[in-house]
This record gives sequence, C-alpha cells and structure tokens, in this order.
Amino acid sequence: MKIVKKSISIVLALAVAQGVAVTSYGFGSIDAAAPSSSGSSYSAAGKVNSAVSKVTLNKSSASLVVGQFLSLKATVSPTGAATKLNWKSSDTRVVTVDQNGKVKAVGKGISNVTVKTSNGKTAVCTFTVRTQQEAFADEVLKLVNAERAKAGASKLRMNAGLTKAANKRAVELYTKFSHTRPNGSQWYTVLKEYGVSYSVCAENIAYNYDTPKEVVAGWMKSSGHKKNILNPKYTKIGIGYYQKGDRIYWVQLFT
Repeated sequence: MKIVKKSISIVLALAVAQGVAVTSYGFGSIDAAAPSSSGSSYSAAGKVNSAVSKVTLNKSSASLVVGQFLSLKATVSPTGAATKLNWKSSDTRVVTVDQNGKVKAVGKGISNVTVKTSNGKTAVCTFTVRTQQEAFADEVLKLVNAERAKAGASKLRMNAGLTKAANKRAVELYTKFSHTRPNGSQWYTVLKEYGVSYSVCAENIAYNYDTPKEVVAGWMKSSGHKKNILNPKYTKIGIGYYQKGDRIYWVQLFT
C-alpha cells in the first residue's frame, strides 16, 4: 500500500517462515595575576589575591550529536582568585575543546574534558557523542512507545540486528523506494542477512519528513502504519535513517 502524501508506504504484518587517543590543549585566563607559592599573590595595585581552592564546571556530563557545540563555564573559588585555565580533551577523535571551553563533537564515543587551574585544581565533564542517525532513532523509539502506552501496548525494545537491517533498508530506499529491494527480493530478506529470527514481522517506510516527530505523526495518520506501530505482537524494533542531499529516508522494522 502506498500513501501519496509525504510518500510513505507499508507492508502489514507478515507471517514469514523462517586508535590511539590524542589530547588537545587550550589556555584561557580569568585573572592576570598568578598565585604565589605561599597561597596568595599581589596585583599591580597591591590587592591580595587568594589562591584557587576549587574549580567547578556548569556541567558534569553532556550528550551531543556529531557536529554540535557546547560551551563549558568554569567557576573558581574563592571568587576573583588568580589563575590560568588549561582545557584538554582526553580524546580529540570524539570532542575537541578550545581555549574558551567551547566543545565540539567530532566523532562517536566518550571523552572527558578537563579544566585545570594553575595550582592543579581540576574539574571534569564527560561527553557522550552519538551520530545523527542514532539520535533520531532514539527519538523515534521514544515517540513510538508513547503512542503504544496510550493504546495499552508494551514498550518496544531496540534490537541491534533489526537496527542494522533497518539502516541497510534506508540506504536501499534511495535507489528504490519500495518494499521490494533493489535486487528484486522482498524487504524481509534483509532480516536473514543480519541474523534476525522472527515468526511475524513488518516494515514501515517513509521519506520527505525532516524530524522524528514529523515522521511518526505521518505514520500514525495512516491506518496501516499505525496498526504496525501499535501491534501488541511486536516486542522489538529497528529504526533506520539515511539522508541523501535534501531527502531523508526512514525505516521501521518490527518483530
């Protein structure tokens, strides 16, 4: 069945037989005078500046999508204590940080950003970076499970094999937007390729929706797609996402 609006289509439930981390550094200053070994220093005007006893960050952990930025703010105690700040990322393949504490997500993974004062006080923020594909899949799952909750159905669980299969199907949709694969076989043959076992299964596909919210809303407006999303027989889901140019392809696989 094909839906003209937003070009979404569906197959209803089918019973089918079976590196080395690199460290980056940045420097910034919040006071011109550095603390002396005695724990205090004097500015040019003769004012006593206390040594830093503690440094904190506005965040201790954060999640980003590749390409996103986040600015960390360091606060020292006592207020006005003289120091220089040294910023570093434990893995610049995941995030980088500049001299002002601005963090950029550059690759999937986990990395710690540490700020260190002149006298050795430190604070750390742990960054978890996901791909856009993963972030969108998580949001689609959240929205789908919210709809299932309204209908009294149990939550679907993301399945690794189904997710790989769904992403493969999303790429295939660029070549052929159909439940028939580019090689002429039916869509469910992709499940065997990724070791997915099933007794019943279903696929929802769509394109021209820009966000998870939009695509789930579109599927829920179609009785066939909605039936798949709310079907209590399904317990697992794989969600695929692929963007080519300005066109985005979406896939849901259910078992």
